[in-house]
Amino acid sequence: MPLIWCLLLTCAAFIFQSCTKTEVVPYEKEPANTITEYKVINGTEQLNGVVDNIDNSITVYIPYYLSIDYLVPTVKLNEGATMIDNAGNDVDIREALEPVPFDTVGYKYRVKDAANVIRAYTLQIVIMPHKEELKLGYVGYYDANSIWRANDTATKTGIINSRIRIMGNLQSTSRNAKLNLVEKGTNKIIPNALKLYDITSGAQFYTLFADVTPEVDPGVYYITVEQQGRKDTLPQITLDHKVPYFGQLPKQMKQGDIVTLTCYGPTSNGEVYSGSNPGVKRAYLIFTKQHLTVYPATFPSSLFGTPIEVEITSQTRTQVSFRFPETIPAGVYSSSSSTNSGIYDGYSINYAGMEMRFDFDYAGWTPGRLQALGAYLSYEVFPK
Repeated sequence: MPLIWCLLLTCAAFIFQSCTKTEVVPYEKEPANTITEYKVINGTEQLNGVVDNIDNSITVYIPYYLSIDYLVPTVKLNEGATMIDNAGNDVDIREALEPVPFDTVGYKYRVKDAANVIRAYTLQIVIMPHKEELKLGYVGYYDANSIWRANDTATKTGIINSRIRIMGNLQSTSRNAKLNLVEKGTNKIIPNALKLYDITSGAQFYTLFADVTPEVDPGVYYITVEQQGRKDTLPQITLDHKVPYFGQLPKQMKQGDIVTLTCYGPTSNGEVYSGSNPGVKRAYLIFTKQHLTVYPATFPSSLFGTPIEVEITSQTRTQVSFRFPETIPAGVYSSSSSTNSGIYDGYSINYAGMEMRFDFDYAGWTPGRLQALGAYLSYEVFPK
C-alpha cells in the first residue's frame, strides 16, 4: 500500500476516535453576591454610582456645585444576596443605608450570597472638575466690567482666637474643605490651626468663615484652601495676640475657692471681642467705691483703690484660674446702673465696683489691664 494511503487512514482513525469521545466541563456559577444598583438620594439631584463587579468598586461622581456633607445611599442586590456589616450581621437595605461622610476614603460594603461567599466593594468618591481655577482673597474688588474678583495679592493682619473671612469663587457651600495654616519661610503646616465655621453664597461670590484656634503662635503665615477638587493659596497673613475680653466674674464666689475666667473667642462680630492669653504674670482685684452702692459693713475703707493680689493657679490661651482672696469680706455687693458703663481696650463694659486686672507677659502691653468685672449690678461673696 502506498505510503500516502497509510497516512490518510491513520489520520481518519484518529479523527474518528476524537469525535466519539465527549469531555464534560462543569459549569461554575457566578456567586450571587453583587450590588446591582447604588444611588445617592440626599442631594438636590440623584446620583447613580457606577458598580464594577470586576474591580469590586462603586464610583460616585459628584458635581463640584453639589453641597452635601454626607452621602445617603440606597442599594439593590442580586437575588439571594445579603448585605452585612463588619461584624457579619445582616443590614436592612429596605431604607437608606448609613450616611457616609463626604471625605471618607476606603469605605467598604460587604455582600454575601446563600453560600456565604463574601464580596467587599470599595466606595470611591470623585468630584467632577470645575472649569475655572479657584481664586480666593481676604477682600475683593469690582473690575472694569463690574464683575467681582477676589484680590489675590492683598495681605491681612489677623487675630489669634478669632474668625476670619475668605472670599472667592468657591461656587459651592459644601463643607468638604480642607484649610491649612502654613508658616512662611519654613512651609511648615501648623496642625489644628484653622477650623471651618461656615460657607455662605452671595450674588457674585462665596464667603468662607474660618476660626483661628488659640494655640497658634504669633507669626507670618499663608492659608491654603482646598474644596471640591480645587485648591488655592491666599496672600500672607500676620497673626498676633489681642488683649482678651473675659467679661464678668461669677455672681457668687466663695473665699478661698478657685475661680476660672474664660476669654471670648470667635463670634459673629468677627474680631471685636476676640483675643487670647499670651501669659499672665500678675493678677489682682481692685474695689472702686464710686461704683458701689451696697457693700458689707465689715468692708474696710482701706481696701478701696488698693490692689488685692490673687494667686494664679493655672492658665491657658483661653482661661485663667485664680484663688479668690480670703481677705475680701463676705456679703452682698451692688452697683449703680447709672455709673457703670465704659469702654476699655475697645470693649464695652459695665463697671460693678470690683475689677480684675492682669499684668500680661507680652511685649508692648501695659500692665494693669482691666480684664473682668464683678457681675453687673449685684454679686455675693460667701465665707470660707
